[in-house]
Formats: sequence, C-alpha cells, structure tokens
Amino acid sequence: MEQKEIQCNHCGHVNPPGTQLCQSCGKMINEDYDKKKIKDLMRYDGSAVRSKVRSQSIFDKIWNFFTSIKVGVTIIAIIAISAAVGTILPQEYFIPIGADPAQHYTELYGTFGTLYYKFGFTQLYSSWWFVLLMGLLALSLIAASVDRGVPLYKSLKNQRAKKHASFFKRQRLFNEYESTDNAADIAKAFESKKYKLKTDGDHYLLEKGRLSRWGPYINHTGLIILLAGSMLRFFPGVYIDEIIYAQEGETVSIPTTEGQYYMRNDGFTLDTYDEDSGTVFDETLQNSMALTISNFQTDITMYENKTADIVGSSPELEEIDNYSIRVNHPYRFDDYELYQSSYDNSQLKSMTFRLEDSEGNVLGENFEVSLDDPADSYKITEDITINMKAYAPDFLEIEDNGTLVSETPVPTNPAFVFEVAEGDEVELSLLQIMNSTDITQDNEYSIKFVEAEEHMASVLTLKKDLSMPIIATGFVIFLIGLFIGSYINHRRIWINAEGDTMNVAAHTNKNYFGLKKEMNAVLESHHLAEIFDKQEKEENDKLKG
Repeated sequence: MEQKEIQCNHCGHVNPPGTQLCQSCGKMINEDYDKKKIKDLMRYDGSAVRSKVRSQSIFDKIWNFFTSIKVGVTIIAIIAISAAVGTILPQEYFIPIGADPAQHYTELYGTFGTLYYKFGFTQLYSSWWFVLLMGLLALSLIAASVDRGVPLYKSLKNQRAKKHASFFKRQRLFNEYESTDNAADIAKAFESKKYKLKTDGDHYLLEKGRLSRWGPYINHTGLIILLAGSMLRFFPGVYIDEIIYAQEGETVSIPTTEGQYYMRNDGFTLDTYDEDSGTVFDETLQNSMALTISNFQTDITMYENKTADIVGSSPELEEIDNYSIRVNHPYRFDDYELYQSSYDNSQLKSMTFRLEDSEGNVLGENFEVSLDDPADSYKITEDITINMKAYAPDFLEIEDNGTLVSETPVPTNPAFVFEVAEGDEVELSLLQIMNSTDITQDNEYSIKFVEAEEHMASVLTLKKDLSMPIIATGFVIFLIGLFIGSYINHRRIWINAEGDTMNVAAHTNKNYFGLKKEMNAVLESHHLAEIFDKQEKEENDKLKG
C-alpha cells in the first residue's frame, strides 16, 4: 500500500511519505521510531528514500531489488569469486598458438580442465555471464546512487536554520546556555573558520565540507564509468588483441584493418648474453646450461594499401615506415600497437642432402631442398638425376597406396620419396629426418642428410584499446571520490538564540573529536562552557560500571 503524505503536528509542514524528521522544523514525526538511529535520520535530514517507501508495483519491486546493498554486495562477491577461479588455470590467451583449447586443457588438467573449459573460465573476462554480472553491478550502482542521491540533494538544498527544540537535544554534540547575547558573535566566529552562514531570525545554521557527502556518489560514478569502459571492450573494433605470425621476408596483412595495412618481416634478431662478456650476469650464465636472451627484435617495413577501398582489387602497397620492434618498444600506428611477443624457430626452411654410392663415395655436389617450394628434380652428375616423387611437410603415415600423409602443412617433420634415376635404371628411397628407408630392393645409391636451415619467424601481438582512456578516467574519478569521502568532513552547527536560553548543537558524518575541538575553541573565546558529547559520557559511564 502506498504511504500518504505526512503533516507535522508542530509546524504544519507537509512532508513526503517515509519522512521521519520534519523537513521544516526538524521535529521527529514518528515518535515510535528508534531514537538511537540518529545517524540514519540525519543522513538525509528526514527526506524519504524511495526504496524505503513501501509499494506493490512491479517497477518498485525491481527498483528495490537493485537498490539493495545486500544485492550489490552479493554481485561483487560473485564477481570476485569468479575472477579468483579464473586464475587457477591459464586463460586461452596464454596457451600455445594453434593448440585446440578443449584438447589442451583436457590433456594437461584432466576432468577438471575439461569442466574449466566448458564453463567458460578459460575466457572468463569475455564470457557472456561475466559481462552480465558487470552489467548488473553497474545497474545496482546507478539505482543505489539515484535512490539515495536524490533525497540527499533535496535535503542539503532545502536545509533550514530554524529547528525544533527536540532536534537539538537529539544531537550528539549539544549544550544549553543561559545567555543569548553572544549568539551573533559566535556565528561570526564560526563563519571566519570557512563555515557558510544561514540565518532565520535568531536561528543560525553554519555548514562546511558539504562536498564530503558526495564522495561515495563520486566513487559510484567512477566505478560506473570504469565498468562501462570494460564492457565496451566486447564491441567490435574497440578492443583488439591479435597474434601476427610472420616469417623472415614474408609480407602479411594486419588483422582487423580491412586490408589497409601490411607488414613485411625484414629480419629477426636474437641476441644472447656471453658468459665471458664481463657483465653482472657472468656467474649466473656459467651455472646455467640454457641460453640467456638479452634481446630479440623484428625489423619491419610498414605498407599502406592504396586500393583497400576498391572491392576485388589487388593490393597496391606503398611503403610508409621502417621500424625495429623490441620488447617493450612497440610500433604505433593509428590506434594500433605492434609488440614483440615471441619468436618461432621450429619450422624448417630447407634441408641439404648428398648422394653416396654403395661404397660410401660422395657423388656430385650436395643438393638443397627448399621446403616451402621444393623443386621436381635435382641434377647430381651428368648421368644421375634425383626426382622428387612425394613430399609431406609434417609426416604422419603412409597410406596403402603409398601416398605420404601430412598432419599439417607446416614443415616441422618433413618426409620425402626420392627417385634416383641413372639412364633407364631407377630406385626409390623414403627419407625422414635422420632416417632413410630403401623402397626398392638392392639400391646401389643412398641419400644422406647433411644439414637443415630453420625459418626464423616473429610472433607479434597487435593491440588496440579505445576503452583504456574511459577506464583510466573512471579510475581517476573513483580515487577522487575516495579522497573526498575519506578526508573531508561535513560539519553542521545549529544555534537557537530565541527566548531566554541559547541552544547549540552540531552534527558531522565523521570525526566528532575534531568538530568538538573546533567548537570548544570558539566557545572558550566567548567564555562559554564546552560543548557536551553525549556518546562520550555514555562510554565513560560504562567504564565506571
């Protein structure tokens, strides 16, 4: 049932539903209300908070749900627990490039890894349910801020200097004086201490530090902006984190640029520390069997495609820049950054072989097979030719019809079927790395592996983050709100000099000791007794037993 407006029986002011203190005179309207909840009443000076007013409408029930502090804390707890679980195993970003995530987590972590992957913890921060939780938290912060911020604004804007006598006696800091002669001078003394003065006849209201009351709401604003920035990352084009794999000499298109930018890997450099170099690392290097890398970098040439806007056209590349990408020294263009992430030397570039006769004599010159584009035949001598009959870059097995099966097109485990032809006589051999098998019987010739040359490929990370300025802004606003709420005090002093006695009362949202000390300095200068702290007296009485 909707509550009705409440009329104060002292001054006749009509207050909105849910009001506990009269907005005009400050008298407590509901005498049955727990009088110990002075802080609750003074927080909004009696203004009703919407979520505290009973209503049966669907909108109000939804509103009350999102404005509930318990709901907000619960959402934060779920997010914190989810984030903690997301750190147990590596995110998909950190698993080997090209690995199947489902298979990777199952093989390394068993059933737990399988469940971890299926529930989306391997891509936690981009999963739909985690984004939903952040959205719910943002809604809770917005609803709570509006629910409590609006009555706070109204109460601070419409403060009255004149208050009922019962209002004074309820305040923690209070005292009554027999003379009213110094009331105006006391008010002026407080005004000189940066208090804003508001008068209503012989009633005075002095206030400073009102900004402190808005600290939590500034906090909320910063958090909302931060959450909004985080969720914007899931919109296309706002946040990009891609891997670029480029072999030396290879030109590749930059992902997500719609074919506008290309990059050529001009060369990869890998430097290691020398154990005799005379550096501070010498002792460590001598005790370590592994290579210690001092630097790895990729020299690149950047191109812009002038025909990127023409559908179906061939790329027309124009060189725009040269740069050496090193760790922590990315190349920046437009809103993108290219970082040196890693390197790959697992792929073979070429293999060199020699031909020997049955007595072990080397015939002719060594021949080199390019694994990216192998030749069909190789001339060894005037009479002998070696023909490439089959090639598998990543050898898996031999089918029944004799065909070589390759698991991947990447040359990591090459296998060949070579035909040695001398006139009309031919013989076949199957060669793998460090292994040779005669296919035909009683072969006169054998092909031996000599050496291999590796591809050096750069692994670069392409990053673009348009949400970072928004996230940074939200974080700065949050810190500002935290400072304001922590170090600024909202202090209010009321003086009632109407009649034969003068009542002085004060309230603050924090640091009553500082307020009391400040007030006593002014009162003492006017030869008046110190302000009385009711809570301090109660605590002293408890200690005395």
